[in-house]
Amino acid sequence: MPTPNRCRCSQTFRSCKINNPQIETAAFAEVARAIEECGGWLRFDKYLHIVQHGANGYYGGGKVQFGADFVTAPMLSPLFGGALSGQVAQIAQACGGGVLEIGAGDGALAKQILRAPDCQTLRYEIIETSPKLRELQQKNLAGFDNVNWRGELPQTFNGAIVANEVLDCLPFRLLQLCSGEWRERGVVLQNGALAFGIRPLDDEGKQHAATLPDNLPDGYQTEICPRMAEFVRSVAEVIDNGAALFLDYGFGAGEYYHPQRSGGTMMCHRANKADDNPLIAAGEKDITAHINFTALANAALDGGAKFLGYTNQASFLINCGITDLLADNLNTGDLPYAKLSAGVNKLLSPSEMGELFKAAAFGKNAPPLIAFRNNDQTMRL
Repeated sequence: MPTPNRCRCSQTFRSCKINNPQIETAAFAEVARAIEECGGWLRFDKYLHIVQHGANGYYGGGKVQFGADFVTAPMLSPLFGGALSGQVAQIAQACGGGVLEIGAGDGALAKQILRAPDCQTLRYEIIETSPKLRELQQKNLAGFDNVNWRGELPQTFNGAIVANEVLDCLPFRLLQLCSGEWRERGVVLQNGALAFGIRPLDDEGKQHAATLPDNLPDGYQTEICPRMAEFVRSVAEVIDNGAALFLDYGFGAGEYYHPQRSGGTMMCHRANKADDNPLIAAGEKDITAHINFTALANAALDGGAKFLGYTNQASFLINCGITDLLADNLNTGDLPYAKLSAGVNKLLSPSEMGELFKAAAFGKNAPPLIAFRNNDQTMRL
């Protein structure tokens, strides 16, 4: 489907004017220095590393306001983690080991999983690279003595790996088709403000561009995320017995690179508002792109794992029993049913999160997963 048109460039170092006022944040100053060090043009994924994950960035600097800037599935309903816990428990019981969550946000999902009867005694580890987010998680999970934190993937792992809305935050590169040739959009300084500039692709960019469809219109803009493929492959390689579950918004490659998706999928979030200009308020907002789940599946296979399933979030949660959990609460009255029902509706509705968000799994020596027993859409990848 079409997305709003953004700035377009067709010549090397021709910049697009940014009309909005820019906030000269600490991240802005860091970006300006990086642009100068790179000879006047900074690759977009390097820009994202600074403004998202650097010490002055949105995540690295602990500026994210969960619930205020955006809302994730565990915030909408405690039944999200309650349903997911059933799949986690199946994997852990069949494969031994415990749970490893990657990028735990404010700790809400971990808390929901750990409260489930079948998961209360599992060893729970969290990978968190942001010191400030780790502090927030430790505060919110203070009542659980079986939770530990680590800074990187283990050498080997048995059990269930969980990553909810993590991959969309990884730095990505921006490509644009100019007169039949793929070029790369980066960040430049123009009259003291950040702007987009364009230049020829490097060898790695050319390799990725060669895999893109050849029926796309001139001026087409899109994203590639080599780091996502590298990360997924690394996760696949460390699994001995178990499975990894990734939930995020995205599409298979055929839909991701649809000719009508001419502006790409990049979007920014701040104060529960969305915009498509990542150069405004550098370091003060979330900048994301949708996930290419075909690339995810291929990376998992490259890491030696078996691909175990792919479906939309609605089917995933229904297979995991979220509607049964909702019905059980109607009978017990533990939580306000109307509020719970509204949250579940947002998680399942095709017009909300039910269709746009997807779930994918891969692993080694894992049983058939309950989350994909109905409506597995792997053949669409």
